Amino acid sequence: MTIEAAQIQRVLSPELRDLLTLSVQQVLPSTNAYLLQQPMRDQQWSVVIAQQQTQGRGQRDHQFASPIGGLYLSLLMPVRDSAQFNAFQQTAAAGVALAETIQALLHYEVQLKWVNDVYDQQQKLAGILTEGYLDVTGRLSGVVVGVGLNFASTIETEHIGNLRALVVAQQVTINQFSAQYLNRLYTLLQLPALELTRRYQRWTPLVGRKLQTIAGQPVQDISVSALKPDGTLILSNQQIVRIGQRVRFAD
Repeated sequence: MTIEAAQIQRVLSPELRDLLTLSVQQVLPSTNAYLLQQPMRDQQWSVVIAQQQTQGRGQRDHQFASPIGGLYLSLLMPVRDSAQFNAFQQTAAAGVALAETIQALLHYEVQLKWVNDVYDQQQKLAGILTEGYLDVTGRLSGVVVGVGLNFASTIETEHIGNLRALVVAQQVTINQFSAQYLNRLYTLLQLPALELTRRYQRWTPLVGRKLQTIAGQPVQDISVSALKPDGTLILSNQQIVRIGQRVRFAD
């Protein structure tokens, strides 16, 4: 299953084709790390896709197994107003784009797990890692959004799944999937924050879910009342849970 830049670009929308530069690499330690070392292109998107990662990573530097057959794609985009930057919107857009592309091309519905994972029931299919890009002065000037998806890889455990059977059944190539993902991601990032947050909640019905622990501490009779556009959870006892805080849901 070869990833080919020309085939991906052929399916991109004309607007997106003019906006981004696309690089396909056989092997990289990490697609996010690769883009964090590249120069920022003025008002342009830079996309890199690797056929394999040797040091794939997720949140809190957790290792992300990245064998051949997966989709490992990172995007570097400029941040116009660092004071108003909202990393959750990029993460949410990537998650929704993955879920919608899987539904459209593979005719299958997955779930998003707050805040940065894609699941099929109890098995993780994909992870999303959003990182700030700093210029030489230390100012936030861009953001890198990386996704690692077990597309057609054979990796499978009790807690890790893949889309291989669906990919074969629907005869979808990784080039088609990559292009449609990027098209959807671009469209979603044009949405107002409130609308994108609503789209995100369609794939992760958070409101009403009960919590089992917060920061490792057991809780009782506490549920999610609302999700704010910055990714913050408002709980039924008015407590606030921010991105980065560890929570475990009861169901």
